[in-house]
Amino acid sequence: MRIGWTNQVDLAKIAQVNGIYRKALGESIEWKQYNDDFQILHDLAVEKVDIAPVGLIPFISAVTSGLQVRIIAVSSQYSADSALVTRDQSNIANPQALIGKKIAVPFLTSSHYSLLKALQHWQLDDKQVQLVNLPFDKIVAAWNKGEIDGAYVDGLTLLDLKKKGHVLVDSQQLADWGSPTYTFWVVMDQTSAKKPFILEPFVNATLQMTKGFNQLKDSLTVNSKDVIAVSQLLKISPADTLTLLKGKKYLEQKAQSILFTRNLPKYLNNTALFLRSSNLINNILSDYLIYIFPNFVDQAQVK
Repeated sequence: MRIGWTNQVDLAKIAQVNGIYRKALGESIEWKQYNDDFQILHDLAVEKVDIAPVGLIPFISAVTSGLQVRIIAVSSQYSADSALVTRDQSNIANPQALIGKKIAVPFLTSSHYSLLKALQHWQLDDKQVQLVNLPFDKIVAAWNKGEIDGAYVDGLTLLDLKKKGHVLVDSQQLADWGSPTYTFWVVMDQTSAKKPFILEPFVNATLQMTKGFNQLKDSLTVNSKDVIAVSQLLKISPADTLTLLKGKKYLEQKAQSILFTRNLPKYLNNTALFLRSSNLINNILSDYLIYIFPNFVDQAQVK
């Protein structure tokens, strides 16, 4: 079993360091590291990886282009760990002060989508703000040089920028406004058909781990075994690891099942319409329902 992973601090890292998926599947796991969701999608297509986490916007872009990839579970929902942060020196105290400012974000990412939805909520045209397309690793340098006034970022980049900036809005607030962003566990269509015996225990283990984490997360500290293990895997401090682990939202079985059957099909359609209206994708599909495979979540045996 080949599982993709990124440097996001999330529950998948706890599974990785504790061998949870290896134990659940009863076979060895090859972990393949990625820095880009579109590279993940490419490797899924050419069968270099079996299952991997992919963000909302790359997923919609890929399936709209014809890639037969399926959502089998939610890995996490962005919350306080993803936000629009502005430099203290730029004096942006409210959304209207964004007009004419330079705001960096990596295009075609969940952060990009969240920024555009925030501007829409504030009734600001994205042309009123100077959007700068920068990857996360270059945003910090631009920030330190004073070349940008703010950025919509997540993870360690957010923690770094918050030291000399303040949050104007985060992804939990965007979710409350009706625009949540997720990272999904995805597989190619042929994998869901050919390897259900692997995907069933994978999703079951994911949901079991999610339930356990949500029950115990308030008791986690920088000295907790899992926090230390994940910090060593990602080579970051236990304090940052703990902050980012708790900064995401993890949906349990019932919430995922409801999302898949009631809300996600319409939400994917509406998100695709928004992306097309923003000229981020050229076409949309008539229906995204077929790209959601809820069976593994619905049939999971979570204790």
